[in-house]
Amino acid sequence: MRWIIDADPGVDDAAAIITCLQLGLDVVGIGVVHGNSPLQDTLRNALRLKDLLQSEVPVYAGCSRAILEPQLNATEVHGQDGLGDVRWPAIKSRQELTHAVDMIIAESLQHPGNLGILAVGPLTNLAVALIKDPSLSQRVSRLVIMGGTSGAKGNTTIVGEFNFAADPEAAAVVLGSGIPITLMPWETCLHNLITLEQLEQGGREALQNPVAQQFLQITAELQRRTESYIGSPGFLLCDLLAAAIILDPLVIEEQRDVFAAVETAGTFGRGLTAIDYAGVSGRAPNVSIVLKVNTDRVAALLRQALIA
Repeated sequence: MRWIIDADPGVDDAAAIITCLQLGLDVVGIGVVHGNSPLQDTLRNALRLKDLLQSEVPVYAGCSRAILEPQLNATEVHGQDGLGDVRWPAIKSRQELTHAVDMIIAESLQHPGNLGILAVGPLTNLAVALIKDPSLSQRVSRLVIMGGTSGAKGNTTIVGEFNFAADPEAAAVVLGSGIPITLMPWETCLHNLITLEQLEQGGREALQNPVAQQFLQITAELQRRTESYIGSPGFLLCDLLAAAIILDPLVIEEQRDVFAAVETAGTFGRGLTAIDYAGVSGRAPNVSIVLKVNTDRVAALLRQALIA
């Protein structure tokens, strides 16, 4: 299957992109969206990663704002530049001229029924593509999303996870699209940290290479913030977990098929992922939500990518 990565790099996006590209996922394009940082920064970061990995995968700039929501960024988590505020070489790669929305549609026409999308940022690009071409949903065979919550434990609003809270209308469009969706929610990520000890299993020496060293630099501050926030050491790499379930399905230890929708109104409820665990809505499941993962398997994938 061919894949598109739609992201807002982002430290954890970087972990997902590095792992997918280094381990040979057949990625036909990387779409970039607003999110962890403004679009000009997330685009620059995608190009930085392309250079670091010496990748030929094309990078496409997408939507710079949400459908309705005022711009929401997370530079306090990912750094002012979105990648930990560390030194990078001058960028050599260039973005493609095609808009990410049009790239998604074009690739779906090129690979109908054989295209998956890994969406690890706000869902604006994908929602706009679905609005522009409603038949897109019939050509995308799988969508893996990092976003939303499994129990309304928000990290951006009282009940809203960042990617969904940054563009609730887009999330609502995508969840209602009919595309088969696997959802990696915030709480699953929060309870499944990757530790440095896991990454070093097999020896630290292998991590003494440019890709691994740059990764460890950009994640250093995030690791400190995670330990302060949670009280235990580790890397909170939400987008990596979403990528991992594509690369190794055995990463998933528990999941449930449920009906899920996104609340787009309300004083406190906007951006809420409403999940019908009890089946009271009478609606058919539209999401397979991942509730537990094997972090040893995830860490093994990341380590393999970092030493590839």
